[in-house]
Amino acid sequence: MFHVEPSNQAIRMACPKDHLVTKKNFEVWLDPDTQIAQTKPRPDEEYLSSYYVSEEYISHTDTRKTLVEKTYALVQRIMFFKKSKWIRTFLSAEKAYLDFGCGTGAFVCFLQEIGWKAFGVEPNEKARKVYNNPNIVDSLDKIAEDSFDCIALWHVLEHLPQPKSTLQKLIPLLTEKGKLFLAVPNYKSWDAKHYKDHWAAYDVPRHLWHFSYQGLVALAQELNLKVVLKKGLFFDALYVSYLSEKHKNKSLPLIRGIIKGFYSNFKAYFSEEYSSILVVLEKES
Repeated sequence: MFHVEPSNQAIRMACPKDHLVTKKNFEVWLDPDTQIAQTKPRPDEEYLSSYYVSEEYISHTDTRKTLVEKTYALVQRIMFFKKSKWIRTFLSAEKAYLDFGCGTGAFVCFLQEIGWKAFGVEPNEKARKVYNNPNIVDSLDKIAEDSFDCIALWHVLEHLPQPKSTLQKLIPLLTEKGKLFLAVPNYKSWDAKHYKDHWAAYDVPRHLWHFSYQGLVALAQELNLKVVLKKGLFFDALYVSYLSEKHKNKSLPLIRGIIKGFYSNFKAYFSEEYSSILVVLEKES
């Protein structure tokens, strides 16, 4: 499934630029059968970490100097409460949670503060050092727990060289009724179609894969999982639209981005194609 190649079957969907590190253009090729797209050329796995070396890569830092960074931190805190509310619906009394690809681990720390058994996996050393939380490790092999009520990948799946095989390692760690949370950008959203090559959520080459809801369903079926909940992530459209306006070198990118982000959410209210989508999966009975 995860071997999309530039062929007669694949469709070149976009040619976005890496605005963060290389300043080079990459291509996004769509497999029409799976509705999952792949970045080309694909970076070698041993060099992937070099594409994250930037002070502007906000999920690996905790700086709050600029207005945008302060706003991001505020929205992030709001989302922590929302995420915990969504997750709490599916937790047992143990409240065992694993955040795979947790970045700085801020959400893991938040959950620990409210009494949850929360753990995180984050390979980036700089991100892990922000909070120096002993429950945040660099490898799944170092996690002490062996079962979780919830495992979440918040905007992580698109970064993984081998998404399917990674999920195959995580699924056995779920309890019988455990839930898998996957949040990804949605290339079928209004803002993706509006900004085209300038859509910030392509984020090449850090995003190796590009998903739609249909693509996630196809992946879930391959893994014998079923969708129990689908949600749109409201704030993502605003932030992605702001970054997209910056990529286009527009004046007043924050204001423009907020307006277009709200419009994207308005369109998604009817189409359900939000800028980012969350699906909650469970094992087929």
